[in-house]
Amino acid sequence: MSKKNPIIRLALPKGRLLENVLKLLSDVNINFKFKNDRDYTPVVNDKGISAKVVKVRAIPQLLALGQFTMGFAGLDLIKEAGYDEIKPILNLGLNPVRLVVAVNKKQKNILSNPPKRPILIATEYENIAHKWAMKNNLAHIIIQTWGSTEAFAPDDADIVFDNINSGKTMKANNLIVIDEIMHSSTYLVVNVEAYKNKSIKKKIDALIKKMRKKG
Repeated sequence: MSKKNPIIRLALPKGRLLENVLKLLSDVNINFKFKNDRDYTPVVNDKGISAKVVKVRAIPQLLALGQFTMGFAGLDLIKEAGYDEIKPILNLGLNPVRLVVAVNKKQKNILSNPPKRPILIATEYENIAHKWAMKNNLAHIIIQTWGSTEAFAPDDADIVFDNINSGKTMKANNLIVIDEIMHSSTYLVVNVEAYKNKSIKKKIDALIKKMRKKG
């Protein structure tokens, strides 16, 4: 990457978050032209930026590896990834959720009266769930769910460790929240090393300033 003419490589989140991110960027005069709905490398109207659409769960690692300069991801995914090489620098407030611990109503006392075997924790947040279980002195086994986590309790897991918005899905599955880990929403995230480049930092900071004004 040339320091005289740096190109910011932007990771756009694939899926339902993409539309909101594109609108947010459009509001600060950064627009993208897609050839079709399968186009992952849109043309950007700003020559200093290139972009690619990737799965949001891949964004923290890709940023940490230096494949991208900046991107968009939920704070929950950033914390789960745990990379020192990336830094969330602006809360966009999109897709707000809570990361919670939930159990079937019949197991509401599981923390005060745990079984004599390791507790089964169903989650997509393996690292955060492991730290939580260790903090609570719980012998445990993590089950990676890859989605539809709430369906695992009580037959296939003792605890569900998942993000919720309204909580309706939890209630529909007779689950109750017994602990809350964090609030999360979408952040603008940067590669720490790239952000040290003065030209790149200046461009990103100008973008952030515009976003804050619009917000």
